[in-house]
Amino acid sequence: MMKRRHDLDALRAVAMLLGVVLHSLMSFMGLSPIRDSQQASWVWGVFLAIHGFRMPLFFLVSGYFTLMLWQKRGLQSMLRQRSIRILLPCLVGVMTIVPLDTLVGGWALQYSNQQRVQKKENRLSGDAAKNIFQVIRFGDFSTVKTFLSSKKKEVALQLKARDPEFGMPPLHLAALLGRTNVATILLEKGADIQQRDEGGRTALHAAAFLGRARLVEVLLDRKIDVTVRGDEDDTALDATNVPWDETQGIAAWLRVPEIDRKTVEAGRKKVRELLQEAVGSVTRVPDSKERKMKEESPHVRAHSFTSRVEHVRKLYASVLKSDVFTVGGVEKGSEPSKLAAVFENLRPRQLFMSRVFDHLWFLWFLCWLIALFVLNAATLHVLGIHVAHYKFFQLKRCLLWMIPLTLIPQLFMGVFTPRMHFGPDLSFGVLPQPHLVLYYALFFGFGMSVYASGESAKHLGRWWPLHFTLAAICFPIALVTMSNPVATAIPQVLFAWLTCIGFVGFFHRYFSGESKMLRYISDASYWLYLMHIPFVMVIACLIQSWQWPVFMKVLLICSATTAILLLSYQLFVRYTWIGIVLHGPRQKTHMKPMTD
Repeated sequence: MMKRRHDLDALRAVAMLLGVVLHSLMSFMGLSPIRDSQQASWVWGVFLAIHGFRMPLFFLVSGYFTLMLWQKRGLQSMLRQRSIRILLPCLVGVMTIVPLDTLVGGWALQYSNQQRVQKKENRLSGDAAKNIFQVIRFGDFSTVKTFLSSKKKEVALQLKARDPEFGMPPLHLAALLGRTNVATILLEKGADIQQRDEGGRTALHAAAFLGRARLVEVLLDRKIDVTVRGDEDDTALDATNVPWDETQGIAAWLRVPEIDRKTVEAGRKKVRELLQEAVGSVTRVPDSKERKMKEESPHVRAHSFTSRVEHVRKLYASVLKSDVFTVGGVEKGSEPSKLAAVFENLRPRQLFMSRVFDHLWFLWFLCWLIALFVLNAATLHVLGIHVAHYKFFQLKRCLLWMIPLTLIPQLFMGVFTPRMHFGPDLSFGVLPQPHLVLYYALFFGFGMSVYASGESAKHLGRWWPLHFTLAAICFPIALVTMSNPVATAIPQVLFAWLTCIGFVGFFHRYFSGESKMLRYISDASYWLYLMHIPFVMVIACLIQSWQWPVFMKVLLICSATTAILLLSYQLFVRYTWIGIVLHGPRQKTHMKPMTD
């Protein structure tokens, strides 16, 4: 019988605590209601790197302990333990923790908006506008007009430039913000109406995205090309169909002021009518000669496989978003009351896409994976095969088929978030997205294989410096190619596997021995992850205007959140019924009295 792997206990805790780090970084990336005044490009690199391996690593370790429980205690005991430790906190958290996150998030959004209004007033009162992008964002129309008239030479160059932060030309920014008068004067000053941003999109895409109907009319009147497709093969018409949750996330990332759902959806409806009419007037069926030339083009042949993959991805996304998985509820575009909005996660409108579990989704996924494991184990038992002794389940053999198989779900990553193709997707709905079930099932199964392989698995990751080096090579390649799901699939899969195996080897090398401190942190990490979101948001809100370096702010958010939750864990969790549910009973240690 194998001894307990203290290194994997510590590794599971690290995977949990890295979630706190990820959510602490989000206010510096525009991915949360809070938009910190300080920004740094390295934040995105750290965020994506952690996101690329954290959850695969967590499910790998979870698979190990699941098989350990099954073999040591039996099926019924394993299911009972997992129901108490995983299913129960998940269901209770959905009714308590997630609504609390929503409530605090609403306060954070309101507080941040007040801060931005004050910041805007301060900028306009001074002479902070140094370039055309700042003027468009923070100035009124007269300010923009004055700037364009007073700095003609600089403006001529800036009209063709792209915003260094988001890669958008000035016309795109005005279109995104819905500043019709500003867009008109930019065109009069010589802005190229057909210019594209870094994603290959025109200003029409930007205006259509948030339903800026008046601006779309201006662009159409000036003969903008309505057939342009971005690098993701998306038209301006496609931009009007982006789901609301994704729309909010992208708008926050682009630092668009608060948007109203009813206004955006009404504007999108009008934009769709305008674009459908415009597209109909320019659509022409190519003749046979044109079709033949296009089919024989080397560029088309080179991208035929990518096109097929994109077609399958779109078909897959359309199935998951279809009305088949829509449940009865509130009509599209209606706004719930404030109290109902807090518990909105309990009223899912779409089984795959609605945000039900929020950051607790991994617990729900674990329940599904355990159920699938029990089903597969029972099937193999009927066939006379013991899962732990199955030859294809042995450590060396399973790597030969698990890593290549991971490419299949990887090709479907990002079908709902075309701007974010790095790392695994997130699935918050009642039904887990199938490609993610397969993706995490492979890491979960590999963790089981590590346990089943016994002592031989202790050599896994012994060349961890090499694993980390190769992962570091794969990471930039994956970033550069992440706009293409086919090209980025191999480096992303290799990055995830190499990093996970590297961490297993690293922790086995340095953390194999039993440590009371590490065991305590491992016990507390579950509570810390469950409860950290409100504290991260509150602290990030309160310090968002501080002129500190980003690293110091992130360190403060992480350390303050961790300190508060460790104290609450010691006082209210560890020796109470909550602690019994999360990690089992723990005995208080008392100092022995001194004797002569």
